Amino acid sequence: MGQQHRRTVKRRRRTSYLERKKVKAKEAAASRPAPKTKAKKTAAAAPAPAAAAAAK
Repeated sequence: MGQQHRRTVKRRRRTSYLERKKVKAKEAAASRPAPKTKAKKTAAAAPAPAAAAAAK
């Protein structure tokens, strides 16, 4: 019975650890600001390289 008891204790300890870890991850994700998105290139910037290639 001793080995079975150790197994259940270990399992219970691991599940409680994983639960704490999950809660901590949720709190960290909630406190972290949303990632900033990069600005899209404007239409004026896009044709400039095409004009330079056409001039060749």
